Formats: sequence, C-alpha cells, structure tokens
Amino acid sequence: MSQDQDTRVMRMKARQQHGGMVVFVGAESTGKSTLAQHLAHRLGAGFVPEIGRFIWEEKQGRLTADDYVEIAERHRDAEDEAVRQASTPWVFVDTNALTTLLLGLCFGQVTEPVPPALLHYADDCRTRYLHHFVCADDIPYEEEPGVRENAGWRTHIQRLVLEDLERRAIAYTVLTGTLEQRAAKVMDVLSSIEQDQEITCAAA
Repeated sequence: MSQDQDTRVMRMKARQQHGGMVVFVGAESTGKSTLAQHLAHRLGAGFVPEIGRFIWEEKQGRLTADDYVEIAERHRDAEDEAVRQASTPWVFVDTNALTTLLLGLCFGQVTEPVPPALLHYADDCRTRYLHHFVCADDIPYEEEPGVRENAGWRTHIQRLVLEDLERRAIAYTVLTGTLEQRAAKVMDVLSSIEQDQEITCAAA
C-alpha cells in the first residue's frame, strides 16, 4: 500500500472514531465561528464552539499554562459529546488544540517546558479531524473592546497558523471570499474526500 493510501486509510479510521469532525482554524476575526455555525445550521449537523473564548472571558485574559490545558481538554470533551449526539455525518468545530497551544505561546502564558498534555493534544490534531479549513484574513477585522489584538496581530497569527500546519504536514484548505463562497468550498472539499474514501474502500 502506498504512502498516499496509508494516509487515506488513517483518515478514514479517524473519521470512524471521531464522527467526521471538520475543524476551522485561523487567527481571530477570520470568520471561523460564523462559518462553522452556518454550516451546522444549514446541514442540521453538530457544532462545537471555541471553548477557549469562554474561559478567556471568564478569567479576563489572565491565563496560566494549566488553563490552556483545561481549554484543550474541555474542547475535546465537547467534540466527543457532539459526535455522540450527531445525527449527520459531520460535526463542525471552531478551533482546536493547535491554535490553543499557538496562542498560549504567542501571549507568553505558555512557556517552556510546555505541559506534555498540551503538546499531546496538539499532535493528536493531525489524525483527529477529517480535514482542516483555514479561514483567510481577507475580511474586515472586527475590533473588540478590551482586547489587545489588532489587524496587524491577526496577520501575524495567521502566518503562524499556516506555518504550523505545514510543519506538522497537516492537509488543509484555505477559505476566502464571502460566507456563501466559503461554505460552497467546504462542501466541495468534503464531497471530494468522501469520494476518495469510497474509492479507497473499494480498492482495499
């Protein structure tokens, strides 16, 4: 079996285990939440919000490395619960442990040595999701009161997100344009992945 086929089989097993979770990553204010919710509503599918945002707001941004581990764990628990309750093949997820780790490091709230659990959760993202979609920063930046990020920060984080995915050899698709254009691209990619899986199953 070729390396490409090995990769496809690995993704198929991940889908069987995790219920076809599709994750949207990218910097803040790139439309991840809006798109994930839009697709979930349109398809009657599961949706997992960004758990880190709730904890960030609850603690007013004063987080420790242990808080980032908690964010990753609570997010995974929410994903697993969404998969258990899902009545459709898809569960749309807003952000994952890759971004949790990246932001913790960028804010200086996670430092070396990084908690092993957080590293594990980030590494697990490679096979946990059916596909990663990166929401591009081609939409206007929305300023939030009391938040220190800005459009320049968003561009910086967006570059780091893409570099991290490349370094980890995680396949991804960049989404640009309007909400409907992004949603259409997601459905095209998911349809293609399903066809790939069916071909791989038939050839196995």
